[in-house]
Parts: sequence; C-alpha cells; structure tokens
Amino acid sequence: MLETTAESLDELGLDTIDLLYVHRPIEDYDPEETLPAFDELRDDGRIRHVGVSNFSAEEIAVAREVLDTPIFAHQVEMHPLYDQSELLADAHRHDTHLVAYSPIAHGEVFDLPVVNDLAEDHDATEAQIALAWLVEKGAIPIPRSASDVHLRENLAAADIRLDAAAVARIDAIDSEKKLFE
Repeated sequence: MLETTAESLDELGLDTIDLLYVHRPIEDYDPEETLPAFDELRDDGRIRHVGVSNFSAEEIAVAREVLDTPIFAHQVEMHPLYDQSELLADAHRHDTHLVAYSPIAHGEVFDLPVVNDLAEDHDATEAQIALAWLVEKGAIPIPRSASDVHLRENLAAADIRLDAAAVARIDAIDSEKKLFE
C-alpha cells in the first residue's frame, strides 16, 4: 500500500492525494494489515483523507475501530432501485460522506413511473430526479457523463428541490437491484 501510493503520487506529480480509498474488502483483505498503512500515509501528509468503498456496515465498524484516522467517505452503489438506507444512516451518525456511484442505475431509472412523474412535475430529466433524490437524502452522487449536455444536466440537478413526499415516493420503490457485485 505504501509503495503503490508513492508510485501513484510520483506518476501524478503530486505530494498529496486528497482522498484515498480502500476500494473493496475482498477475500485477502485484512483490516489489521491494510488500514494502519492509511494512518501512516495521513500522518506523513501523503493523503488528506481516508475513504472506504463497498464496505458492509460490519466492515466499516471494524475499519473505524482499527483506524486512528476518521473515515471521510464511504463510496457505495446507490440509486432508486437499490436501498442503502442502513449505510446512509451509519454515514450520518459518524459524520462520514456517503458517495453514491451508479446513481441512475445504468439508465434503469428512466423506466420508473414514479421518477417519470416527478421529472414531469419538476420539468426535469429522470436522471436529474435521481440525482436530486440522492442529494435530498444526504448522499453525494457521482454520475458518469459522456457529453457536455449530460454534464450540464447533471449539474442542474443541484437546483432541484424534492419535498419529503417526493423523496418518500422514490423511497417506496420496491426493489433491491444491485448492479455490481
């Protein structure tokens, strides 16, 4: 971990990385071995913040016990078809940013009647409604954008305000569609 971070800093021509993630706790992941390296990197000023990605509630609890450094961000798949309310509540309790990847579920939100109705009500796109829903819930969506038009649409989602009833309508979508394993 220390060596690969040094290589990345060198390749990027940087002295410090703002946020470094433990990407996914796979089979050979050992928190007692991996996480102290993140503390060392932060103590040495090579990283500013520690993040985790795709951790379960139990895994993030262990990480908090092992790390001296607070966890700044937890990146997870989150969209209207995949409920992450447990991890979102955990993030809020621990003052951690929940970063939502795949926020429009590879375009599947375009086919959700609730999202279609809200898009029409707010003179917005379905993608903008999904992004606004995440923001209203206190998550930070990170949508992919393949064009300037989509980039501008994504940014405009920040101006959309969904009331509690609209958020509840999206929350009520009965689906547990995880797109990534």
